[in-house]
Amino acid sequence: MAFGEGLPVPEAVVRKAFAEAVKLPSPENVLPGGSTEDVADAYAAKHDRSDPVPARIRRIDAALTAFLETAGVSVDEVTQAVLAQFDRQAPLMQAERVTRRDWVHASTIAAIDGAESLDVGYMGTLARSLAPLGVLAPVAEDLELCWPGSEQEAAQLLTPENGLAFLPAGSLNEIFLQLAEATSLPDLLQAWQIAAHLPVWAVDLCDRVEAALAARNSVETLNEWVQTMLGPTRGLLVTAARNAGQSPRKTAIDALILLFQREALRRVLAAVPDAEVQNLEQPWVFPTFMTDFMMTST
Repeated sequence: MAFGEGLPVPEAVVRKAFAEAVKLPSPENVLPGGSTEDVADAYAAKHDRSDPVPARIRRIDAALTAFLETAGVSVDEVTQAVLAQFDRQAPLMQAERVTRRDWVHASTIAAIDGAESLDVGYMGTLARSLAPLGVLAPVAEDLELCWPGSEQEAAQLLTPENGLAFLPAGSLNEIFLQLAEATSLPDLLQAWQIAAHLPVWAVDLCDRVEAALAARNSVETLNEWVQTMLGPTRGLLVTAARNAGQSPRKTAIDALILLFQREALRRVLAAVPDAEVQNLEQPWVFPTFMTDFMMTST
């Protein structure tokens, strides 16, 4: 916390603190004769089958839908207008409801075997479960359809097992420990500060949207919420709202996750040099306070 405030903490102490925060499931948790699936089942069994999206966010989604309908506009029309440039169609229907237990199961497998071990289609199913009900989820759709771009892009970005090839390989424990050891202190500091601010941002946005809906005003605030509905920002909002009041250890882990995600993004941009980078700078991809950090190339 002192480091996050910009106080002069010795580098060795900082790196040790980040490393000691890393206590994820790892290959060491797999018993002789057992499997990663066994460990994932055990971790998942400790959680219920509730909605992975906090009830407060679901209530805001429903209130916004009702508010727009009284004005003669549907959420679907709003999102269709925003996403017209991407030529999206109606969202796919999920066969079964995804629960928190499913998320824990998948994240445990990713932690032990590496995030690249997860099937990209299932990643899309998990991502869609965070979206507002009945609203387009273009990033989830891309994943569910196994990256429906060119065959050349698929060959660069997908593994033969249908995982994401651009994710750093190895158990997340190992990767996060490497990040804690090798990331520059300025980057560690910025990642910590963003991770600490995300729950503050999420609660503030919920407060402002609820107030705007109650007062029937502030189109700007409501539009900000609509932007969060459409892509990766939604996942950040859901996670951050659930982590309000989190511990310093959780903030450290979230900071390392941000660094992991940034490295994955850099690999994508390196593999697809003609990618439309301007689309990645939109608020539906990252909150505006994260854009510079995530898009920094060096």
